[in-house]
Amino acid sequence: MDAEPKKAIRIDTKIAIPSLAIVAILIYFTVRDLDAANQVINQVFQYVTYKWAWAFEWYMVIMLGGYFWLLFGPYANKKLGDEEPEFSTASWIFMMFASCTSAAVLFWGTIEVYYYILTPPFGIEPFSQQAKEYGVAYSLFHWGPLPWATYSLLSVAFGYFLYVKKVNVIRPSKTIEPLVGEKHSNGLFGTFVDNLYIVALILAMGTSLGLATPLVTECIEYLFGIERSLEVDATIISFLIVFNAICVAFGLQKGIRIASDLRSYLSIFVLAWVLIVGGTTFILNYFTDSFGVLLMNAGRMLFYTDAIGESGFPQNWTVFYWAWWMIYGIQMCIFLARISKGRTVRELCLGMVGGLTLTTWTLWGILGSYTVEVMHKGLLDISTIISENDVPRAIIEIWATLPLSTFTIGVFLVLCFLATITLVNACSYTLAMSTCKEATGYDEPPLWIRLGWSLLVGILGITLLALGGLKPLQTAIIAGGAPLAIVNILVIWAFLKDAKKNRW
Repeated sequence: MDAEPKKAIRIDTKIAIPSLAIVAILIYFTVRDLDAANQVINQVFQYVTYKWAWAFEWYMVIMLGGYFWLLFGPYANKKLGDEEPEFSTASWIFMMFASCTSAAVLFWGTIEVYYYILTPPFGIEPFSQQAKEYGVAYSLFHWGPLPWATYSLLSVAFGYFLYVKKVNVIRPSKTIEPLVGEKHSNGLFGTFVDNLYIVALILAMGTSLGLATPLVTECIEYLFGIERSLEVDATIISFLIVFNAICVAFGLQKGIRIASDLRSYLSIFVLAWVLIVGGTTFILNYFTDSFGVLLMNAGRMLFYTDAIGESGFPQNWTVFYWAWWMIYGIQMCIFLARISKGRTVRELCLGMVGGLTLTTWTLWGILGSYTVEVMHKGLLDISTIISENDVPRAIIEIWATLPLSTFTIGVFLVLCFLATITLVNACSYTLAMSTCKEATGYDEPPLWIRLGWSLLVGILGITLLALGGLKPLQTAIIAGGAPLAIVNILVIWAFLKDAKKNRW
């Protein structure tokens, strides 16, 4: 096999060019009349989340059932390829966490609990003791075993097509071929499915940059007194582009793995720092209490649509998050499958849910609990800070209440930067894999394609910040990306059909 000539891997223009054109058109019409676009997008979001809340919630329940079927069913001991695992278990889990989370987890991990206390579920009074008891419990629900388990079927499906079937194109259309046939897979329907996926991923990546960049610039303002401006935002994103390009250029082993390991070790240090100096007793006690609240109310949380009260809580949070997970599903699962070569189905399922739940629960448990402690002790008036400034400023002010605030914010700045790079790394790599011809799970996409996607993602981030069109596009990601749930189901259906047919 080593003696075979190296094949040419080229970009597939029918996938890459329409996707870029659609993104450009969306940005143009959004910015052309921002108010009108925002109104339309919010109406679509309102319709999707309120009318179809039940569908999102049942989707998650069915995917959870699929996880347990994989864990204990006939495919549990099947290997994804004949090779030995490519990465050590620690690096594998670190890459999972780093590729599936950006600085957005630092953003939401710190401030999400405040919103749950401000607008609590189940008709609870805002800022009451009961509202505070549900704060981190809901974060553990939204970022716990359930959503990670829903990625299992997709990850195994892509792993099957990559390393068992050894398909030569890594994108949704190729995986649904056993279901719709080669003609439709390679034709207009397959092209539509691939472009839908690419567009949603590009916009989602732009949103991740939009959440991360203000955190970085607020850190810089706190440390150096440089006020946030478009020029500062553009400079930050430019640095992100350069560092991301370097990591992507070095590939999985030398670039992305090292960046993921570095980010993970720094995350461990930061979380340990907050736990130790931020009030260990309160954080551990509150996390324990929150875990109990989750256990006692998991069923109600899972099926809560608030059809009677119509508070909007499940639509604005739970349905929003489930849609967000669906949109990232294909990209995340292609990457998770790519780094899981040589592992069994059960090993992938246990590692993904166990490792990723441990990391996200640790992050939300520590950061969210500390925010509640800040509120409980009256150290900050978070509501006033948000109304007079913005959410990123409130997040930095929360972190600044920790001892040695300059040191803390400095480390937080580095972590935000690294966290964004590692997510964009994975997305750029997956975009390159998905838009190439004849690229298998054993190939590295060409360097120029990897760098090109890295550059384009950065340009999109700068453009959104410059034109002020980020917020409506964030909403559009959720509303417009909802059809990807159908694509997810098609991929899983095709996998189950093909695996049964071939007696895998």
